[in-house]
Amino acid sequence: MKPNILFFLIDGLRADQCYGSDKKSHTPFLDSLVDNGVYFNNTFSPADGTTISLNCLFNSEFQYETGIRAKKIILLENNNLQKLKEQDYKIVGLIPKLTSLQPLANFLENKEHVYEPGPPPETLPTGMTDKILKLLDSLDNKKPWFCYIHLFDLHPLREGRQPLKIDEFQSEKFGNSTYAKTVSSIDYWLMKISEKINFDNTIFVLTADHGERIPFGEKSSFQFEPEFKQVSKIGKKILPKTAHSIGGKMMGKFKKNIAKSRVDYSNKDLSSCQKRSRDPYFTLSLYDELLHIPLLIKGKQFSSKNISEQASNLDIFPTIFDALDIPFDNLKSGRSLLKLIHNEKIKENNIFLHTIPYEKESELDSIGIRTGKYKYFRNSKNPKKNVNLYDLKNDPYENSNIAKNNPGIINEMENLIDNMKKDRIKADDALTEDEEKEISKELKKLGYM
Repeated sequence: MKPNILFFLIDGLRADQCYGSDKKSHTPFLDSLVDNGVYFNNTFSPADGTTISLNCLFNSEFQYETGIRAKKIILLENNNLQKLKEQDYKIVGLIPKLTSLQPLANFLENKEHVYEPGPPPETLPTGMTDKILKLLDSLDNKKPWFCYIHLFDLHPLREGRQPLKIDEFQSEKFGNSTYAKTVSSIDYWLMKISEKINFDNTIFVLTADHGERIPFGEKSSFQFEPEFKQVSKIGKKILPKTAHSIGGKMMGKFKKNIAKSRVDYSNKDLSSCQKRSRDPYFTLSLYDELLHIPLLIKGKQFSSKNISEQASNLDIFPTIFDALDIPFDNLKSGRSLLKLIHNEKIKENNIFLHTIPYEKESELDSIGIRTGKYKYFRNSKNPKKNVNLYDLKNDPYENSNIAKNNPGIINEMENLIDNMKKDRIKADDALTEDEEKEISKELKKLGYM
C-alpha cells in the first residue's frame, strides 16, 4: 500500500523564519525535520496571495493556465487531488471556511473539514490542534490517505491583530518580532501533533502559500499615525451629527499626512528592503519576502538533503508523485525535483510571477519572472511602468534596482515571459454574482479590502 501524505500549508509562513542566517524564531521541531528530511531552501510562490498560489500548487501549472485574476480555487480536470483520488487515496483535510476555497472543500471526504477563519481565526493554540488530532485519529489503514491542513495562525498579523494564546512565547528566546514568536508557537504545536504521526508510512510535507512582511523594528506604516482620541471625542461633541462623516475624513487625511512625515523621517537611514517591510500588509508585491516559502518533505522515500536550486510550489506534487510512481504526465510547468534529491542535475525552471487580484485593478498590479540569476517585474499592463530588475546573486534582498542600466537583460526577461505564455489557454475563472458578493464580503472581513 502506498504511504499516507500529511500536508501542512501555513498561510503566510516566510522561509527565513524556518531556515537560514536571518532566522529568529525558535523551532526545534522544524530544525529536526530539516536535518532529517529534504529541505528546498530556494522555493518560491508565483504569487503574493493565497488563491492564486493554491491554484498553482494543486494544478502544478502557472496562473495563466488557471486564471491570472482568479478569485476562487480553479481545479483543472487533471489536478493533483484528482490524481491522488485515482490512486485510491482518501482525501481529507481542514481548511478555512471561505467561498474562494469551496472547490477544494468539495474534494475533502471528512464531514467536518472547515474551520472559522475569523477574525479571529481558529489557530493551533485555540482549538485547531485538537481538531487535527481528532481527524488523524479517525483515519484507518484500509487505504492510503492524503490529509491537507491549511493553518491561519499567522493571519491575525495581516489584520493588524495580535495572535491569541501565544503568551508563553513572548520572551526573546522565541524571536525578535511577533511574527517570529508566532512561528515558534506553531512549531511547538506541530511537535505535539507529530507524536501521532507514524513516519514509517507517512510522507510529511510543510510549506506555505506565500511569504509575508516583517515590519522593521516591529513598526508598520499605519502605526506611525497619531491617534488623537481626545480630539476626536471633542469633535464629535462640538460638531453636529451631519458633519461627523466629513470631519472623520478630514481627520483621517490629516493623520495620514502626519504618518507619512514620521515614516519618511524614520526610514531615512533604512535600506529599500527595510523600508518596504513597513508597507501595509495587503500592498501588492513581487519582492522575495512575499514569495520565498519553505518546502520540507520527510519520508522513507526521501534521503536527507538540503537543496539550493530554485524551485516553486508547482514542483511539490510532481516530486511526491515521482517518488511514489504515480503518473503525472502532460504537465507544462511543474516538474519533479526527485533527481536533485538523488544528486542528479536538472534544467533550471524559471518562475512566472503575477500579483494577486484586488476587487479593482491596481497601479501595483505586476507581472514578472524569476530566474536563478535575476528577478524582473513591472506593471502588468504597461511594460514601461514600475520596471524592476534585481541581480539576485549580488543583491539577495533586492535593494538595488538595476533596470535603467540593463535594457538588454530586460528584453531577455520580456521574451521569457512571452514564451512561457505562448499558446496557453486560460481557464474560466468567472464567478457567479452570489460568489462575487460572498468573496468580497469575506475579503473585507479579513482586511483585504
